[in-house]
Amino acid sequence: MRLIIFTFAILNYGNSLKILLYNSGFGHSHMRFMGSIADILLEAGHHVTEIRTTMDPGLKWEGISNSKDIHVYGPDAEVEALMMLVNMTQMLVRSCEHAVFETDLLEKLKTQDFDLGITEALDPCGLAIFHLLNLKTWVSASSSNLLEHQAVLLGVPLVPSYVPGPMGASSDRMTLFDRALNAVSMYFGSKVFVDIFAASTENFRKHLGKDFVDISSLIPKSALFFTNSQSLIDFPKPTLHKVIDVGGIHLKEGDAEKLDANWEKILKNRPKTVLISFGSAVKSWRMPESFKKAIIQAVKEIPDVQFIWKYEKDDLTAWGLPENLHLSKWTPQNALLADPRLSLFITHGGLGSTTEIAYSGTPAIVIPLFADQHRNAQVLLRHGATEKMNRFDLSSSEKIKATIRKFLDDPSYDRKAKDLATMLKNAPFKPKELLLRNIEFVGRYGALPQLDPYGRHLSFVEYYLLDIIGILRFLVPTMIQEAL
Repeated sequence: MRLIIFTFAILNYGNSLKILLYNSGFGHSHMRFMGSIADILLEAGHHVTEIRTTMDPGLKWEGISNSKDIHVYGPDAEVEALMMLVNMTQMLVRSCEHAVFETDLLEKLKTQDFDLGITEALDPCGLAIFHLLNLKTWVSASSSNLLEHQAVLLGVPLVPSYVPGPMGASSDRMTLFDRALNAVSMYFGSKVFVDIFAASTENFRKHLGKDFVDISSLIPKSALFFTNSQSLIDFPKPTLHKVIDVGGIHLKEGDAEKLDANWEKILKNRPKTVLISFGSAVKSWRMPESFKKAIIQAVKEIPDVQFIWKYEKDDLTAWGLPENLHLSKWTPQNALLADPRLSLFITHGGLGSTTEIAYSGTPAIVIPLFADQHRNAQVLLRHGATEKMNRFDLSSSEKIKATIRKFLDDPSYDRKAKDLATMLKNAPFKPKELLLRNIEFVGRYGALPQLDPYGRHLSFVEYYLLDIIGILRFLVPTMIQEAL
């Protein structure tokens, strides 16, 4: 892949794009996805100016991207207060207001001539900035799957009868109740972001006048829309040519990341190793005490297996931990998953971890907690190398032990995981290649209105042919009666 990117860089030398990338500090997975886009473009020889807004002072930008031209705007006191109240709408609105209207950001950017902009369409701020700068071309992205409000605006069909929504908990084979729940989930999921975009538009109109554009109308004007999904892993679904799945762009290709001597020693301790990690958003130390005790007891009862648990505090030292349990406040997750000595991964099922599991060929026990994690668990279940576990079962050491033993004693899980990873490795187009070539194409040919479906302008009646059905219901009986 590096050779491909280097080749593109040589071919495009002297014709590199000048790109403005808006990276909303909404969460680490969002930051990392947009940072990966920046790095791919930088590696190909393009110039990237990155705007970073931070809502959570606890989130760190180190290692997010290799961008050098960066404008960083941290949270003010009002944003931090809103974060404590978990007011996502006003937090996004206020963070944007601070960067756009209370700093010299726009003045700095107006002196530059950008070829195109790239932003995550979860945060309206990037699109609004592109509009203020009179950019003619921009690309939108989602660090998760395509969200409901994004699909509606783009003209992508929403099919709650067999496509689980981004926050859905069922598979694509739904019962009557599942379909009803999925439809309701999609409606409220869409409403959340409709409200965010409406509040952001209102805030810009407060500063710039009532004629300021409805920010949500800028999403369908995106030349392309990248998602952090992977079509070979995810549920099959209707889509558009302008929606491109690039899940996996954050993964290193070629040689696996090297583990240091300490991790090498741990992996050599026993024939099999299990990694337990609930990501960066969920802290293991916050678990109920009953969960912690059950996990430790289960580990103690499987002495022939080495366990690594990402645990962020030192408050378990007096608990008499078993010799086969190693606690670490940080783990090199990608490198461990890529190591063949890792036999099993126990995870919350964040989208980033889901992709890493699939590409690494590692069997997994997924314990979803919130948001899209239930859907991600269902996605992996389709491929036969994963089991889903209820988080409340973490209070039972017997259930934990039995589930782990099931994986370690049945080689079919490992075989199916390796089969999926091999298929992804041999896919005809790599995610990074798809991203790079498509962005360069947009940089050359502009907004691509050819890909904008007219169907998104139709009314509900027109879209579903209800007018024609109504006419036929009237005409057909009349014609039959006349014929008789």
